[in-house]
Amino acid sequence: MPQKRPFVLKIFRSVHIARKNADRLSIMIRCRFLIAACVGTLFYVVLSFVGGRDGLWATEQMQRQKMLLSANTAEIQHTNDQLSMEKIALQKDMDMVAAYAKRLGYIHEGEKLVKISGLATNETQIYDAGTVLKHTESEFIPERLCKGVGVIVFLLLYLVLLLFDYSRGLIHFGSRKIRYATADGTAMYDMR
Repeated sequence: MPQKRPFVLKIFRSVHIARKNADRLSIMIRCRFLIAACVGTLFYVVLSFVGGRDGLWATEQMQRQKMLLSANTAEIQHTNDQLSMEKIALQKDMDMVAAYAKRLGYIHEGEKLVKISGLATNETQIYDAGTVLKHTESEFIPERLCKGVGVIVFLLLYLVLLLFDYSRGLIHFGSRKIRYATADGTAMYDMR
């Protein structure tokens, strides 16, 4: 009777070790999945943050466009202020009207017009009305592409981790062989 007891203890120990290994394998499978999912999600978030619709790339494009529009608006406002001042001066000051008329070649009664050839004539100032700037849509990476890249990274990393575990012998594919251990020459089967 005393000899059977150590044999029974060896069987229980080997079954316990097999169950611990199965639990460890289950934890490794979950960890492999979670690591791949986290890295895939990280790729999606970074890609969306940098190149998405409201990402850094699109924001920078909108800032550039805002600066161009602001500069163009300032130029147009300056031209508008000058024209408003000239309009008020022409409406209220008759000497200003006479100066403009002389620039255009008109004279008062009793004045004589003398033109000297070879001298440049004063031409009226032509105001620039500004350039036409249209709103352009900013370029960005579509959300569908960001999600697709995240899923592809997840699948590739999961496959790499799976192959790594396979190469280390932690998982096996193909036919399932019945594994058994021997204790004192007797085969012990794990019946799960």
